[in-house]
Amino acid sequence: MDSLWPIDILLSLAALLIANQYWRLGNTRYLSAALLVMAGLLLIAVCALVGAYRYGIDPGVTQLHRALLQLSGFSSLLLIGIGLVWARFGIGLGQGTRGPAYAVLVLVLASSIGISESGSLSPQEVIEVFSALGLLLWLGVAMMELMSPRRLSPPGPLLLGAGAVVIAMDGLFVGTGAPRVLGLARTNWFHLLLGLSLFSLLAARPLFERDKCLHE
Repeated sequence: MDSLWPIDILLSLAALLIANQYWRLGNTRYLSAALLVMAGLLLIAVCALVGAYRYGIDPGVTQLHRALLQLSGFSSLLLIGIGLVWARFGIGLGQGTRGPAYAVLVLVLASSIGISESGSLSPQEVIEVFSALGLLLWLGVAMMELMSPRRLSPPGPLLLGAGAVVIAMDGLFVGTGAPRVLGLARTNWFHLLLGLSLFSLLAARPLFERDKCLHE
């Protein structure tokens, strides 16, 4: 599997491409929400790039790779889920400003690190809980748009929900278990499928666009 390190590069490029799309949403209404999604994607992209370097060039960066994977596991999917919910409900806080997004980012990272350091949960269990919560929020937004459309038109809700389902199923059947949602077991094919599923976030862009309601 180590010979498949180019798949990590593909994952990183996919995450960076979608992160760029959300960065361009910075002139829209839900600036903080878009920034949270972008932050989650950037963490995945950085981990994938370091993973490609680790398995393709220099095995000596194992500890750095492991630390970045843990950091990304703590926050990536949860930040994406919070950002989607934030935009779906049109939360006024964070419209036109990045400040609230920074506060949420610090809160997520601080709480995850604090819980793992306290010993109440192991780092792996924190990753499992936070990732599962993020995926539930992600899937919940898709279900709400499917049952009561506000901004997403078909097949947007289905594509968005499929992304969350693919990540969860891949963690169970392609990786080595649900806690390894971000490929901590080093499964390159899982990384490729994760990258493909992240493209479903493109379907959620109308949630963040200024005053473009479905029924207008």
